[in-house]
Formats: sequence, C-alpha cells, structure tokens
Amino acid sequence: MKGHIGRALKRDRTRLRAKIDCMGQKTHGAVLDLSAHGICMQLAIDIPVGRGDKITVETEEMGLLVGTVRWIRRPRVGAELVLTSNNRAKVESYYRFFHEPRSPT
Repeated sequence: MKGHIGRALKRDRTRLRAKIDCMGQKTHGAVLDLSAHGICMQLAIDIPVGRGDKITVETEEMGLLVGTVRWIRRPRVGAELVLTSNNRAKVESYYRFFHEPRSPT
C-alpha cells in the first residue's frame, strides 16, 4: 500500500483509560498501544466502527487525539493518527512525561 507506515515504528504498550467516539457512537475503552503514527484501542461496548471512519480518543494523559480507523478485530480497533502538529505534540509529551527517567525528589 503506497504511503503505508506499517509496523516499522516503535509501539509502546499502554493501558490508558479513554473515551472513544466514532462517527457519533461513543464508548469507554482503553488505549492498548501507541506510536507516533498509530493507536490501538479496546472498546468497552461494541459500537459501529468501519475502516476509514474518523475516530476520536480522549485520555487524561494526552487529551483529544484524532485518527482514521485502519483495522478492526473486535473488541480492538486500530487507527492511524491524523498527523497534525497538535496530535504529534500530545504523543511526544506523553512519551517525555511517562518514559524519561526522572530524578528522585
């Protein structure tokens, strides 16, 4: 597939609570893994989700992220993040805060 990122990018396993909205259908769920370009979510309730649908994911740690559904393996859904500077900054901020060693206080 032309322009396809694939799994070449490092993915980070997470377990972030999330509010997920796909085309007006909403559920709670969790972000299971994350990369600079993609996100894997687990839906708490089976909502209508189709490949190519716009999806928004809101977490306390990163705020609101926007993506496009790329695959569905219920109850899991994978989405490619829309690569806006805002989305990129939120993901990078998450990585810096939760994965860089911090000095003891």
